[in-house]
Amino acid sequence: MKSKAKVKGDFILIVVILLMGLGTLAYNRITATKQGDGTRVLLEVEGQVINEFDLSVDMSPLRIETRHGYNVVEIADGQVRVSEADCPDLLCVHTGWRRHAGQVIVCLPHYFIVRIVGDEHDQDNLDGFTY
Repeated sequence: MKSKAKVKGDFILIVVILLMGLGTLAYNRITATKQGDGTRVLLEVEGQVINEFDLSVDMSPLRIETRHGYNVVEIADGQVRVSEADCPDLLCVHTGWRRHAGQVIVCLPHYFIVRIVGDEHDQDNLDGFTY
């Protein structure tokens, strides 16, 4: 038989965890809308920029071959994504569409990074950890 104090404590714990989750979700939604939209997409392989594209220009899928595998990058409607890859975990594909300056899509097995950058004055809003 459960005591009333234990049931009440469980209820309070669940409410606190839900409030923390909702607060975090709200904070992220508010912060994401303050980020500036990106203007350019940089494609990097092993730390070296191999291509740069304008984010406002739609592009047919581009296959990037590395010595570790391949990734297919698409740009449409001011957004970018990795639509296909042959890495084992496919985290880069599951990241989805990105459009804000400072956001990245990373494929670690291929040493491949899609980096979104904005205007130079927008870079001041980024801290050392996100850029």
